[in-house]
Amino acid sequence: MADRKVVVVDPYSAGRGIAPAFAERGVGAIAVLTTPEPPAGLAKSWFPENFAEVHVVEGPLEPLADKLSIHEPLCVVPGTETGVETAEALSELIAPGRSNVLERSHARRDKYEMYLALRAAGVPHLRQISSDSADEVAEWLTATGLDSIVLKPQESGGTDDVFVSSASGDWRSLFHRILGSVNKLDIVNDRVLVQELAIGTEYEVDTYSIDGAHGLAAVWRYAKERRGDRLGIYLSNTFVSPTDPVVPVLFEYVRQVLDATGVRNGPAHVEVMITADGPRLIEIGARCAGAEQQELSFLGAGESQITRMVRHWVDGDRSVGLYEQRQFVKTVYLSSPAAGVLRNAARLDRLDTLMPSFNRDVIPYREGSRVPRTEDLWTSLGYVVLATTDADQLARDEELVRRIEAELVVEPV
Repeated sequence: MADRKVVVVDPYSAGRGIAPAFAERGVGAIAVLTTPEPPAGLAKSWFPENFAEVHVVEGPLEPLADKLSIHEPLCVVPGTETGVETAEALSELIAPGRSNVLERSHARRDKYEMYLALRAAGVPHLRQISSDSADEVAEWLTATGLDSIVLKPQESGGTDDVFVSSASGDWRSLFHRILGSVNKLDIVNDRVLVQELAIGTEYEVDTYSIDGAHGLAAVWRYAKERRGDRLGIYLSNTFVSPTDPVVPVLFEYVRQVLDATGVRNGPAHVEVMITADGPRLIEIGARCAGAEQQELSFLGAGESQITRMVRHWVDGDRSVGLYEQRQFVKTVYLSSPAAGVLRNAARLDRLDTLMPSFNRDVIPYREGSRVPRTEDLWTSLGYVVLATTDADQLARDEELVRRIEAELVVEPV
């Protein structure tokens, strides 16, 4: 086993944790990059020292697959969203049948293709259109009679350029703001996804599948708010108990989504809105939940999608099932209503002494920092992770975070 390898395509974001997890079991890793350099928003999570070899995709995949095959890799997996399609194509060339249904790979990457896959399979879905023409969208709005809509890039993440509008509002300016721009994944938005606005409670459902059998690794409940035409300002993300009545409802729907989009092996990250009409897919990614979600899942459940991946490929553990809850965990996001200079931020330095459930924080801004107006996950002021076996303590500490946030002063410049 010491000579065996795993191949990780674009090992950024949560994917940064895959190579170290396999290394602990004596399995080395090879990195494949789909671009010479990682996207700017993901560059800080690139650690080339974790890999025995680093390859950059240049032209057809077959020559690269031949080089990688020498190592007889246990698996080829994506580290983040940008690596999904390449990882699946390489996997099929190197070890057929160890990944997902290749013909539907784009339906696990492109938000409009997801919708088409669900529609073809008869799975309940939101109405939407993909277009590079505002006039075509206008005709669609008239035909559907929709009033409230969401506009977003088809291939991006982190609520990047996600807007909400009414059909009678100035949605055309938002459409043209997205069309042709370069998103956070360094992809040109050559089309815009326009979708009916889903009203309800949004959940993150993280799964792990083996040969078409699906298991739940974690469920999280998002709290977001709308500010003007911006949709998706994160407030918090809460670990949901596996005994919560919503979990089987979500899982039954998500299994249909996984089957419709061709997920058979490995992790998937599925965002679902529970609406008055039932669950509706927001999007699916055939990769691990990003950012710090793997570490947070380990806090809450004692495992993660990455630990399941290691058990699957190293130990041959083919079991899939329901996660457990060991702690209450919540990420509380901080935001700024305006751009400017952050003042009286000293209390942010004392969060660990003020809150018994404090686990860690990621707050890049301090006294005198220039901060952006919070419009999406990328422009958050940072976040605080709370973890405890005491639910009441968690609630008290979240309230304290909000009081401190409300006291922060941002001076316009």
